[in-house]
Amino acid sequence: MARVHFFGGTSLWHYKPALGRQVKGKVLYIKVSQKNYVKRLFITLIAGWFLLVLNPAAAQSSNDIGLTQAERDYLKAKKVVRVCVDPDRLPFDGVDEDRQHTGLSKDYFDIFSRMLGVEMVVPEVQDWNDLISKAKSRECDVVSQINASEKRKSFLDFTTPYFYLPLAVVTRYDRIFVEESLEGAGTQFAVIKGDIAIDKLRNRYPSIVLVEVKNNIQAMELVYDGKVFGYIGAQGAVAFAIQSLNLNKLAVTGSLPLRYELSVATRNDEPLLGSAFEKAILHLDPKEGQSIRDKWIAITIEKVADYTLLWLTLLVLGTVLVVSLYWNHYLAQANRKIRDTLNDLHNVQAQLKDQNRMFKRQSITDALTGIYNRLKLDEDLSYAVKRSERTKSEFSIILLDIDNFKQVNDRFGHLVGDELLKAFSSLLVSAIRKSDIVGRWGGEEFLIICPDTDLQGCGKLAEQLRKRIAEHEFPGKKVLNASLGVAVHQQEEKTDIMIARVDKALYRAKKLGRNRVETG
Repeated sequence: MARVHFFGGTSLWHYKPALGRQVKGKVLYIKVSQKNYVKRLFITLIAGWFLLVLNPAAAQSSNDIGLTQAERDYLKAKKVVRVCVDPDRLPFDGVDEDRQHTGLSKDYFDIFSRMLGVEMVVPEVQDWNDLISKAKSRECDVVSQINASEKRKSFLDFTTPYFYLPLAVVTRYDRIFVEESLEGAGTQFAVIKGDIAIDKLRNRYPSIVLVEVKNNIQAMELVYDGKVFGYIGAQGAVAFAIQSLNLNKLAVTGSLPLRYELSVATRNDEPLLGSAFEKAILHLDPKEGQSIRDKWIAITIEKVADYTLLWLTLLVLGTVLVVSLYWNHYLAQANRKIRDTLNDLHNVQAQLKDQNRMFKRQSITDALTGIYNRLKLDEDLSYAVKRSERTKSEFSIILLDIDNFKQVNDRFGHLVGDELLKAFSSLLVSAIRKSDIVGRWGGEEFLIICPDTDLQGCGKLAEQLRKRIAEHEFPGKKVLNASLGVAVHQQEEKTDIMIARVDKALYRAKKLGRNRVETG
């Protein structure tokens, strides 16, 4: 756990990575002598000033988001909005030990509170089922993060989604996950009871065997004990749960072409509340939203009360009052020490920026091959769809899978398989155009996004790539072949539909004999 500790204030702040296992036990200290209380006081004040600079969102004022007079009158009369929060879905949603709202959604709702000019309070909720029950009985005005469904629309209105989460799969290290195993004989996967993802999974994988559990802790324990093959949940949230529970045998070993589309839901008997939240979401600053996502997905910031420092600070203040007549004598020396401390703080801030850049790079990079991972590909694909709709330009994608790669692992072992995956990734990077984006989709599958490319052009590129792979000599004089599916984006087509089409094209290439290109 990488931390920076500020000693000398009434609290202790530290930064903790929410994703990745590579950085452990690195602690950056600014330690103040226990003997010099005056210095501790100044460091407390300076550290607080820096924290304010590093969190400018807290100082932002509300802005005009186009509310009608009816909406303004409604909110003025409402005054307080009851926000129901899933207590067990950090880092995205949760409550702390004091029953206060925390997580990524809390930062968004701070912004909504400023925009709408109302106070947000969090009623006590036991679990997700209790949350839905309270929403039905109107004990909640708002649900902070939820997927829309026809059943839920009977008592809730839904805004435009403001956050997207792909589905990830957690297994033990000794089990290899591929998408085909979702419907394997006797294979079971844990899911949270009532999760909207259950319907998505059963629609895409009709034969899947799902074990519904109460929360992610129970799900992780079932996976850890080998009672189920894996756990399917929100990417980022499952990684956070693995680290929080310190389950070293578990890892996120795959992801699925499905995702949560999280909206704010409001009680549908007060439509003005829903229309006001819709306007707040549409007026979110994209940079502020990205800052919130970077904060909670790359690092989690925790505030830990340190009452010893509080008492010491009070003692410092009392001492300063008693010896104030002698202060001028030591002023020059104190100023010099303050300058030294400021320099130390600047150095630590620079190191924190470097660490944050590293965490962000790790969060979008596949650990084995060094190319983009599924999370980054999902973001780039969503951007490509929006750009295509805005500019009316075409783009295409290629989904390719190494043929019979399981036989390579079975015959030569996973170490050889890993080396071949690295070499295969390097070949793809060297073979594509500068404008193309390539990443590991999962297992031995790779995805290439080709901007400003129609179906015919992308098909030619895929065929050239297929030939180059077949003619390439990989480490150990091994020869690999690949099957490729190609699809062009159609106007107003969502990403999951496009992925489903190219996935079917890849499956057709496999079925027709492998080592070929098919279009979808």
